[in-house]
Amino acid sequence: MFKSNKFRFVLIGVLVVLFFLAPRIFSKGPGNVNPVIDNSHTSAAQPKTEKLKKAKIKTAIEYKGKIYRDLETHYYVFSTSKIGKIDISWGSDTLGSDYIITDKNWGAMYFNGDVLPAGEYMLVITSNPAESPEDPALLSYHFILKGLSFKESPDTMLPELNIESPQELVTRLPEGEHTVKFRGLSDAINLTFGTFGLEEEVTVSLTSPFEITIYFDKTSPNYSAYRISAANESGNTVNRYFEFIYEGGAEE
Repeated sequence: MFKSNKFRFVLIGVLVVLFFLAPRIFSKGPGNVNPVIDNSHTSAAQPKTEKLKKAKIKTAIEYKGKIYRDLETHYYVFSTSKIGKIDISWGSDTLGSDYIITDKNWGAMYFNGDVLPAGEYMLVITSNPAESPEDPALLSYHFILKGLSFKESPDTMLPELNIESPQELVTRLPEGEHTVKFRGLSDAINLTFGTFGLEEEVTVSLTSPFEITIYFDKTSPNYSAYRISAANESGNTVNRYFEFIYEGGAEE
């Protein structure tokens, strides 16, 4: 179905750097403007307020979703206030997916049972090529993350990313000239489109709804890939990849 081996090697090889193209991943959005407050009447209530705030922070976080096998990656951002031991498990509705926990610089990777220092992290959800050869193109996942002291309850939602065209994530083009349009909608606050897997990747910002036209002729490569990245205010991100195998293209 896919030119999978080549694309997997490209995808895995650049997984450590691809997310740098989404600069808002650890941003909380525009800063809030706070009014001046007279603390002389509120200081006594602050400890109680802080206790209530902490009591509302969840200790078991569930991440559920669907992901395209080999051609999509999901990122969930969270922060911890102190050292903890990762306790992560697969829910019943999980098939062929896998995860990595890493910091914002991809300085280390963590898994179940590892000790996690306080800091800012991402739970990265992807498919597992070793486990998914017979799985459907669209996989379900359900992960339960526990054992950590979160600064605040993590956002478990992803931005919507609806692609109208192309309808296939892997497209084979015969010889001759072709025009491909990328059209879609998203509620993301940060939306980008760009080439993927090249030494010099090109990325442009999008606004929803969006439409981008790509042309193929004899000067185009016989293999190319593109990525659409959508991030919400919390920094949670969907990266979706599109692969083109062009019979009339130039050999790389």
